[in-house]
Amino acid sequence: MNLPRLFLALAFLAPGFPRALAQKPANQPANQPDTLTLELAVSLAIEHQPSLHGSEAGIRAADAVFRQAEAGFLPSVAFNASDTRTGGTVIVSPAIPPTQRTYSSYSAALLGNLTIWDFGKTSGRVSQNSYLYDAAHGDYASALEVLAVNTEVAYIAFLQARRVVAVNEEALATSSHHLVQARAFYTAGRRPQLDVTKAEVDSLNAEVNLIQARNAYRVAKLQLENTMGVHPAAEYAVVDSFTVPATFTSLQEARSTALLDRPELVAAQARVEAGRGGVTAAWGQHLPTIAAFGGYTWSAFDFPLFSHWNAGLSFTLPIFQGFALDAGVELAEANRDIAQSNLDVLTESVMLEVEQQWLAVRAAAEKAVATAKLVQESGENLNLVERQYAAGVATALDESDARLTLSNSQITDIQAHYDYRTALVRLRRAMGLSVIPAPSARPNPR
Repeated sequence: MNLPRLFLALAFLAPGFPRALAQKPANQPANQPDTLTLELAVSLAIEHQPSLHGSEAGIRAADAVFRQAEAGFLPSVAFNASDTRTGGTVIVSPAIPPTQRTYSSYSAALLGNLTIWDFGKTSGRVSQNSYLYDAAHGDYASALEVLAVNTEVAYIAFLQARRVVAVNEEALATSSHHLVQARAFYTAGRRPQLDVTKAEVDSLNAEVNLIQARNAYRVAKLQLENTMGVHPAAEYAVVDSFTVPATFTSLQEARSTALLDRPELVAAQARVEAGRGGVTAAWGQHLPTIAAFGGYTWSAFDFPLFSHWNAGLSFTLPIFQGFALDAGVELAEANRDIAQSNLDVLTESVMLEVEQQWLAVRAAAEKAVATAKLVQESGENLNLVERQYAAGVATALDESDARLTLSNSQITDIQAHYDYRTALVRLRRAMGLSVIPAPSARPNPR
């Protein structure tokens, strides 16, 4: 089963962006650009990013090892055939001279073997590899979540950069208008040459800020396309109408959710269980094995071949293997303890991440409220100063400071708005509440 394609079909149901760029609907105007939504960006990243290939291969490898372990419950059947040519000196007795003989022998056999009971060795290996299969699924789900979050963050950063460009374009237009106004006032004798010079400096600063903002916009666009793994040549529109589900919960609830749903923790816990199964399987090597065997054989020096069969039971008990079995148990116990230690360390790391992101969401929400008020007050202040400047009460420096304050407050508000969205995305990732459905794990025969 191709898991990424299944997730795409179930979760996004969106057309391919490169195909959308190449083929427009018949009723779509030729000058209307294709659009990129957040959902489509995530689906494109899952479809085109090579970073998922390793995790997907890990699932296939774990499935193969699991099936190898399951094969211990099934009989093994083999067929072999041989044609042997033998020659040399044959001595029958001292009274008969030696003779040179050459002859052929033919044989064929169908052999079967079935383990009846091995005191948990096979079942221990099956259980161990079943948990490792679950762990591989957890790793793949984690890789999906990381890719989705990185795409969402890159998408949000692109929109933020685009809005900053718009603010700087507006600031440049306002500065240009103020320069025209200052020149008119100077020509009319109402303002000194200093006001014109100040307006020219402000206009040039606004132009420099716009150049920097546009460069940041191009970099953000390149980062978004790199995250998606798609670099379309045609222009496209990016939709800004999306919402990130708010996660209004207590810190304790956020931690509890992460402990249950975070795929890395699920995978780490599965590895601990696999380690315990490995200890059971290793200890089982000390115990006997009861197996049934049988075969049907055809053999003769010439055709036709004569047949015979055999069947029986075998009992095998390892007595001394040079302490290799004891070493195997110690190795399995060490691997189990390593897995448990990794789980404990990862749990602490996840709890820290959840608390940090939870606090970041709270701070971003409070900052967004404050910056919205700041933009409102800065706009009112600029209107007041502009009227005072037109009336000859305020100076050019007063108006310049007011415009700069408004521009900075607008950019700060944009950053706060998108920081809040980004913080929500990262908190949901920390809690394991991804928009990507986790792959279903194999039912464990436990």
